Amino acid sequence: MRAFLVFTILCSFFASFVSARIPLLGDNAPHAPLLDGDFEAVRAYWRSATQSPHWRTKVVEGEGIMGIHQGALYGMDTLGIAESDILDANPDYQIPQAGDVLDWSFGADLQYISDGTISLYLVFGDVERPMAERVELRGSDKVVEHFSGVYVLTEEDAAAGLPFVRAKFYTGNEIKVLLDYVNVSVRVPGREGPVLNAEVRRDEGISLRWSDHLASERSIFRVYRSGGSQYEKIGETGKNGFLDTDPIRGLEYSYVVTRVDDFESGGSNKVFATLFDEVPPLPPANLRAEVLDTEVRLRWEKHSETDVKSYSVHRGDARGRDMREVSRELKNTSFLDFTPTKGIENTYVVFAHDYSGNRSVASKPIKAKVKTVQGASFSDLIRPMPILRRLSSDIWGADGVLPRDPDNGIEDPNWSYWGGRPVEDKDGKFHMLVTRWPANATKGHWEWPHSTVSYVVADKPTGPYKVVEETAYDFADGYGHNPDIILLNDGSYMLYSLIDWEATLFVSDTMGGPWKRLGTMTVNWTEEDELPERAYRFYRNLSGVQLEDGRFLFVTKAGAMMISEGTDPLGPYKVMSKPLQHNPIIPETYRKSNYEDPVIWKDEVQFHMMINAFLDYRAIYLRSPDGINWKFDPGTAYTPGVTEYENGTRTWWYKLERPHVLTDEYGRATHLSVAVIDVPKRDDLARDKHSSKNLIMPLAKHKRIEVLNKSRIDDKTERIDVRLISEPGFDAQRDVDLNTLRFGASEEVNFGRGCKVLTSRKKGKDLIVSFDAEGHGLTEENFASKLLGRTKSGELIIAFAKRVER
Repeated sequence: MRAFLVFTILCSFFASFVSARIPLLGDNAPHAPLLDGDFEAVRAYWRSATQSPHWRTKVVEGEGIMGIHQGALYGMDTLGIAESDILDANPDYQIPQAGDVLDWSFGADLQYISDGTISLYLVFGDVERPMAERVELRGSDKVVEHFSGVYVLTEEDAAAGLPFVRAKFYTGNEIKVLLDYVNVSVRVPGREGPVLNAEVRRDEGISLRWSDHLASERSIFRVYRSGGSQYEKIGETGKNGFLDTDPIRGLEYSYVVTRVDDFESGGSNKVFATLFDEVPPLPPANLRAEVLDTEVRLRWEKHSETDVKSYSVHRGDARGRDMREVSRELKNTSFLDFTPTKGIENTYVVFAHDYSGNRSVASKPIKAKVKTVQGASFSDLIRPMPILRRLSSDIWGADGVLPRDPDNGIEDPNWSYWGGRPVEDKDGKFHMLVTRWPANATKGHWEWPHSTVSYVVADKPTGPYKVVEETAYDFADGYGHNPDIILLNDGSYMLYSLIDWEATLFVSDTMGGPWKRLGTMTVNWTEEDELPERAYRFYRNLSGVQLEDGRFLFVTKAGAMMISEGTDPLGPYKVMSKPLQHNPIIPETYRKSNYEDPVIWKDEVQFHMMINAFLDYRAIYLRSPDGINWKFDPGTAYTPGVTEYENGTRTWWYKLERPHVLTDEYGRATHLSVAVIDVPKRDDLARDKHSSKNLIMPLAKHKRIEVLNKSRIDDKTERIDVRLISEPGFDAQRDVDLNTLRFGASEEVNFGRGCKVLTSRKKGKDLIVSFDAEGHGLTEENFASKLLGRTKSGELIIAFAKRVER
């Protein structure tokens, strides 16, 4: 309350100087802004270079673009100029006079700490009258800085007619100077509006009081209110006060009052007020669940209380224990849970949250069990991370990623890391070539185009990884991004790295180098394969494998497949498939996602691919017999909620990207490596507590199995014999819970169906399991059969076997 009163007094004090005005540009409260002075006429992202309908831009020095970016006008070159329309939008001021007093104000921000500045001018004819010149801005704080002043027209100005505003943006290195608003008005005696104050009355509402020395007995006052967008009139009165009795509790309002005699005066000063309460909303009602294959869709009734701001969803086990928040800040009355626990009934409750910060009690719980079982989705394979040193809270990061183990993967307070594939080399140690850039570089996270590739090594697959070479290769001073390692058939390695936006390949006998540059890749693509403006996706963020015949298969940034026409890894490459977005092989629920950052690998049975849906904060997983024709496996590959330690501590990273896998000698994925960041990328700035790192999670490794039947399995098959192969850490004869095993087509096994065990027998160290073939579900579409089950200690057993072709 005390802070609110101080702010109101400041607003009222300022108002005595500016309320006698005719707006020419920008703020025209309580009416719509003039000539797009707030840059809200169109909403756009900077890359589109969308222009305001009332401003024109021109890059004078540089090769960049200018336009609108999320409510601001930006420039990002050595010199860019923006000019408004002539300030003639207000019919009450068309003929300027010498001596007229113009009040001006503007707000600006600098994207990053740098030398960027801005100048603003009123331009009369060809003459610039400076409002502010080469104003220095702080940068990297996401805070708009405000400037204001006064200009008095000369006779020369008046003779030239109405002015326009010219803004000059001085910057470089693609760092944006942002002009958030520009206001210009002319002082006119007799047009000033009331001087307004507000007081919050907890049990009554928001009390507005004003004074107006120009008011007469017949004056009427109009009261306007805005809850964040346009003002609306909420009342008229002949008195000098008004009580707003129905504000939404907890929502900040802006109020403006005008006086009406023969004409409506200018607006009063703006005052801001919020009426809080301590009464929680009622819980959401009629919670219901729709059960899907791997997801649960929740719906509930829209709340009748107007102060409900959002909803949150919590999920627990079948008994309602271990309830954890799985979604927050929901504006709609539905939620699709992509990560329910399989094999049990999940208990859900929903909470309502109001603008005052109060939370309702939980809704009535509802239980839902998805149709698939554990092992149906790749995310089911992710295991808790071992704690290598200790969980720490005195390190960088948002609250959601603390405490954590800084020894997992690789992290350093001085560096931002972003993606790398771990490889076990011939020395038995674990190696990565990983992207990084200085954490306090000018652009924060967006310094990544200037990243280098470092060589790091660890004794354990989960880390800690230590830098051995600052730059993994000498070419281009070690610069590069999104490196990927291709395991070659002769046991050596090939490195893909994006250097100067070109797909560059290197080879080495060891992960430690030296790396010999082969050159850049070429792709024979047509407009049937990709739109020309998206052709860059054939060269960026690639992942590849070498085929048995020596050719190379790569998956592109967007999930299309391309294969080399010969054994030269540089190509040329032939495009074999379409990108994954909107691809009919992806179920409708996942099909519309924007996919990028794939990883491909192969084992004894099949090819595997994981690809990130970067706007949906999840990834999907696919399998293929040949690396060209892919089959979607149900559910997600990972989401931000999968990062958990062995002691039960969970972290919630804002985003997981750049997946890679560590594979064993059989090509099986044993660990998942991802780049993680604790906040939106735009909020990771220089000299702050946010950054990114590489994180590595263990996986439940596929078991090795072999189908022993002599002929292809079909509807006439009565029995299927499967050999479970023992290996270090897995004794097939002693560890398997036979009653849990199911075998057959993934479409059956993923849902708890498939073949059941008849008998088993020992064979050397291995176990031969005979299944009743009824319900196997295998067809021509199944290039591999699947086995799911549990060990006697409850650990997941998952395996695939090639289709019998005999």
